[in-house]
Amino acid sequence: MNLCIHRGSKQIGGSCVEIETEGQRILLDLGLPLDAELDETPLPDVSGLENIDESLLGIAISHAHIDHYGLMAKVRQKVPVVIGKGALRIINATRQFFPNTPGFTRTIEIKNEKPIILGPFTITPYLMDHSAYDAYAYLIEANGKKVFYSGDFRSHGRKGKLFEATTKPAKRCRFASDGGHDS
Repeated sequence: MNLCIHRGSKQIGGSCVEIETEGQRILLDLGLPLDAELDETPLPDVSGLENIDESLLGIAISHAHIDHYGLMAKVRQKVPVVIGKGALRIINATRQFFPNTPGFTRTIEIKNEKPIILGPFTITPYLMDHSAYDAYAYLIEANGKKVFYSGDFRSHGRKGKLFEATTKPAKRCRFASDGGHDS
């Protein structure tokens, strides 16, 4: 599994991370930098955003803040978008106020802790505590490797327990055959 952080490592907002394995790719977020204008900001150099490239399997949007989905208006319509149902409703509702709001024609709806498969990638969404409704972190698994990505999170909101649950060590398994000892 190979990762490329196109944007977001040296700025707030504008997040875009590409993950590749077995010649297939996904993007995590495609945001507009907070200090940029849509018409002045080019897409990151990712094949398949403007041209047809079947190796780009989809774009997973973490939540409905423009610094995580704002460049989607420039992407060709055939690219699948992985997104929560509530986040999609919010983005669609903003279209009447912001004409550059993207319209998604191919969506894959996610639900908390329900994995989806895109080519060699297993993507498991985890609901996060964030000011954006229906915000998710993603566990990406491929070829025996894992990447955990959260667009944004907080621990002090009304869903702060989600942050605690996400950062807790995994519970240990108990098997009846070993007398109930931790394994």
